[in-house]
Order: sequence, then structure tokens, then C-alpha cells
Amino acid sequence: MPPNSLATVYADESDDKSRFVIACITIPTLSISGPSSGPTGATVSDDWDRYYKAAKEWRAGLKRDFNIPVGKELKGSKLATGRNQYDEGKRALYGTRAIQAYKAALARLDFLPPSSAFSVCASRSYRMYGHRKLEASLHALLQRLEKQAKSQDALYQLFFDEGHNEYRRLYRKACVHLPTGSALGGWPGGGLSRSLPLQSTIKDANFKDSKFSHFVQIADIVAYATLLKARAERGALSPKEVRLGTGNLHDEIPRSILNTRVVRGGTDGIVRLT
Repeated sequence: MPPNSLATVYADESDDKSRFVIACITIPTLSISGPSSGPTGATVSDDWDRYYKAAKEWRAGLKRDFNIPVGKELKGSKLATGRNQYDEGKRALYGTRAIQAYKAALARLDFLPPSSAFSVCASRSYRMYGHRKLEASLHALLQRLEKQAKSQDALYQLFFDEGHNEYRRLYRKACVHLPTGSALGGWPGGGLSRSLPLQSTIKDANFKDSKFSHFVQIADIVAYATLLKARAERGALSPKEVRLGTGNLHDEIPRSILNTRVVRGGTDGIVRLT
């Protein structure tokens, strides 16, 4: 992203009561280029609209190839398990055909910006500065979003799927106090953590009905694919899931859109908190 720009972050979560995942995608929204003074002044570009049009084409492709209605909310858990009415909006899309559709939905996300997606997965027992489960995942996500925004000299606005009011509470706390560890094992002076409050986000934490947002739905299918990958790594998939290869769904996400820098030496854009 260019400096002096605004991006919109969309996040959604998934869990199986033992592992808690939150995934996000960052969509460039507005960018300013050129001098702020002079005969023409600065140029403001509406970047969001370009990605929204691409997202609509993405959904149109799933309708064309798998009969999934564009207006039907796409959820990873429903698609992978077959508990849906995605086949023309009337019948279940299940088994191998459903997994093919899931793979296609992920593989075709190459229209997203480079390094725009990552996930955080926390085990049930993991604690981060007093937070557990989804809140621990969100805490780690906010840490990395702040670092990412500062590296890009950008501002972010955040949208979460509806249903988690505790996200707004934790977000507001993070704007005042956000304990953050050092990748080098400690900060100058010997401290293991330092408060680096959110300063690169605007407004408040926002909520959006995922039914009406392609981008929140993308975050959802990335989150569930991450959950399945985490379960596969722990040998926790069912025999049916193993047979269908659901543990490999995350591998279908184009490597170019994964932010691998969220973990030192990482390759898949997943922060594992275990």
C-alpha cells in the first residue's frame, strides 16, 4: 500500500471449542498521491471499489461453476461439511464436489492485494496477557495490524462479523494499552513486553452482517480453512475429513496474498498460539 492511504480490514472467526481462529483481509480503500498544494492538488483514488468489483466477479465465477447463488452467504463450515443449501440455493452441496468448490473459492482469491491475509489460531489453554480463546487470537491480530499499518504509513478501519460485542471492548482497551512482546525475546531495558497501543486505526471497531459482505465471507472461509489445517496438524480430523482432504484446503490460498511476515520465518500466514 502507498503511504498516506486508508485500508479496510475485515475479520471473521471460527472455532471447534479446542482451537480458536480469527482471520482477516486488508483491502486498500483510499490513497492520496501527488502534492497537497499547487494548481491541481492531490489525487485521491478510490481503491476499494476496484476490489469490490473483483469480489463480485469472484462470486459470479462460483455461481457459474458450482451453482452457488451470489446472494447466498458463503460460510466455510457449511461448505466443508455439506450442511448447506448451496446447490442452486435449494439442495446441499456436499462431499467431493463441495471440497472442489471450497478449493476453487480459495484458489481464486488472487485478486486480493499482496500480503493482505493472515490468521491467528489459539489453543484453548493458551493465555495472552490475561486473554483466552478468541480474545487471545484477536489480541495477537491487533498487535500485528498495528505493526503492519506503521510499516506502510497507513490508517486502518476495522470491520468484524456481528455477534461478538467483546471485540469492541478489547479493541477499545487496545487503543489505550496493548502489551506487545519483542521478536528478539525482550525490549531494551530488559522488559519482556511493552505497551504499543493502537494508533493506526480510525473510528471504532465496526460490525457488519457477513451476509451482506463478500469480504467478511472471504475472511470466514480463510478462518475455517485455517482451523482445519490446525486440526490436521494435531491429528484431530475425522476419518471423513481426512478422506476429503479438508486439512489441505488452506494450501489452496495463493501464496502471494498471505502475509507471511506476521511470524518470524513463517510461510503460511498463520500465527500459532499454543
